[in-house]
Amino acid sequence: MLSTQNSKATHGWFYDPFFIAVTLIFFYALWIGSYPLFTPDEGRYSEVAREMIVTGDYITPRLNGIAFLDKPILYYWLQASAIQLFGLKEWALRFWPACIGIMGSIVVYITGRTLYNRRAGILSAIILATCPLYFGAAHYANLDLEVSVLVSNALLFFISAMHTPSQRARNVFLILAYVFSALAVLTKGLIGLAFPMMIIGAWIAILKRWNLLLQIRLIMGLVLFIVIAAPWYILVQQANPQFFHYFFVLQQFSRFLTQADFNNQTTTWFYVPIVLAGFLPWTCFLFQALFQHIKSIWQDKQKYSSELFIMIWFVIVFTFFSIPKSKTIGYILPVFPALSLIVGHYLSKCWGQFKNSGIQIGIFLFVVSCLAFAALFLAEPRNNVFHLEFQLIPYLMTGGVILSLAALTTYVCFRLNKFTQLFCCIAFASALFLLCIISSASVINHKSTKSLAKIIATHIKPNDEVVTYCRYYQDLPIYLQRRITIAADWHNDDIAKSDNWQRELWYHMNYVDSSKWLIEKPELIARWAGDKRLFLLITSDMYPIFMDNVHENYMAAQAYLLGSYSFNDKDMILLVSNKEL
Repeated sequence: MLSTQNSKATHGWFYDPFFIAVTLIFFYALWIGSYPLFTPDEGRYSEVAREMIVTGDYITPRLNGIAFLDKPILYYWLQASAIQLFGLKEWALRFWPACIGIMGSIVVYITGRTLYNRRAGILSAIILATCPLYFGAAHYANLDLEVSVLVSNALLFFISAMHTPSQRARNVFLILAYVFSALAVLTKGLIGLAFPMMIIGAWIAILKRWNLLLQIRLIMGLVLFIVIAAPWYILVQQANPQFFHYFFVLQQFSRFLTQADFNNQTTTWFYVPIVLAGFLPWTCFLFQALFQHIKSIWQDKQKYSSELFIMIWFVIVFTFFSIPKSKTIGYILPVFPALSLIVGHYLSKCWGQFKNSGIQIGIFLFVVSCLAFAALFLAEPRNNVFHLEFQLIPYLMTGGVILSLAALTTYVCFRLNKFTQLFCCIAFASALFLLCIISSASVINHKSTKSLAKIIATHIKPNDEVVTYCRYYQDLPIYLQRRITIAADWHNDDIAKSDNWQRELWYHMNYVDSSKWLIEKPELIARWAGDKRLFLLITSDMYPIFMDNVHENYMAAQAYLLGSYSFNDKDMILLVSNKEL
């Protein structure tokens, strides 16, 4: 009998992750390549990977031919491998974010099952996978989800190691915790080490379990960490002597500790609405779950040590990212695995308890929220509240229908006391709504130069030059698969004061002879009158000024208009110099 039970338990450990992976592969793969790259992030980071392949240099990342040392190397290696395997396609560039998102959900399942039970693990994984912010990040080719999952995996495997009775499993979990922490350092830098150290250190100190320092195999972990993370940092410093100062002092410490000029400066409470909205629909159960979670810790923190660990995780990460003035939405992603475990454990404990006030409140909030948003979406074509484009109306209507059906079905399940069906209804409705949003991404994206790149590609020849005037369109090089010449005022003293594309390139342009493609405006005018054919992308308001300067210096120089386009609500003009197409 015992042997049969053990066999079933072991079978579940293999079957559940397999089932979760297969389901999420289908869920996350739908429409993943149906929309152009979003800029700046998707264009920028994908172009770095493309240039890595072109140059054959897998140590120094480059952006438009200039060393790009803002971030470590691991993400670019992954992107480069996807390009090599599948080609330069949008879905290939989002392949690894989706895979890492799926992996994060599976590790949350493993931790939930280790700490609590199988149902808590499954619920936590489903909750995490269907959070809008997490789902969106898994369909967006930048580093935020990757570093979030890697840091979270390090923490999840550590706390799993501390709560598994098997010494063999504990050793495996500890090894994985150190490996993922090192990989996080190779993805985003010091936070890959700082978060595990702060959270684990605070947990040990509060519980006064100092003996754990002798049990967590620190020497083995240090060796693993150095072997995985150190080689690239040493090699990139040798290739770029300025790297350590620029990366650690300016990018890592200054962004957090100083009031330096970085993008997205906002209020301290910025992440409160981001977390509440990004965790929907499970926000409906979040405060009840947090209350029970904190109540358990307050009663006996030693008994509920895993709950304490998860709470410390949430508080430290949330506080850490709320302090700096510079904030972006994706930074807060590491709290989502913790919140998923909190809500997953709460729902597991309250499973089938329709008389539980917390469950009733959660169901009520979900139904009311669905009906409110459904009414808003379905009334949009008549009221025009959001002033949306006509192409978005079908998606909005579809979303309204999904939410209406979700509210109705949830209410019916509640009245029939069908708790499993009710949870599945909420999860399935969330998945459908997210797929509806992702299918509209091609309409939402107003910053893509993909259509422009197609036009240029039909006319351009190998010796032609593509130039942008006082702008850098981050996705243009990757769609054209070539470096872009940028004409701008590169000697302006104010460049260092703005956190934008120009400063990114300006910081490192002195370490390579970039005079051929990062040029001043007078040089562009001279080239325009030369023998080489140029394709120039310029804003409509700058076009008359540019042509006046051209004619002032070179009367015979002409320009052919290939077309005008709307880019991010700004009129753009595509010109070709006085040569036959």
